[in-house]
Amino acid sequence: MPPARKFKKFMNRKLYDLDGSRYVSMVDLANTVASGDDVTVVDDRTGRDITFQTLARALYERVKGYYHARDARKGVPGEPFARDSLAKLIRSIP
Repeated sequence: MPPARKFKKFMNRKLYDLDGSRYVSMVDLANTVASGDDVTVVDDRTGRDITFQTLARALYERVKGYYHARDARKGVPGEPFARDSLAKLIRSIP
């Protein structure tokens, strides 16, 4: 398995892809994960691993984009994944 792609998150909320040498959006990060790549995100100031928090935000941005695109297409039914799966995920966090 290839090593995780590394990202750095700055105080101004910008994400930097260390492997690609470019700034990326949360949606770009979500798309990277969706394509099957593992990622690691560290806080620039503290060096702390903030992958979990960043992926939670990326999930939110990806779902928000899904609904925006769906609404633009008018009437395309469905959701990106089952609501009960999301509810189980939320309940599993202590």
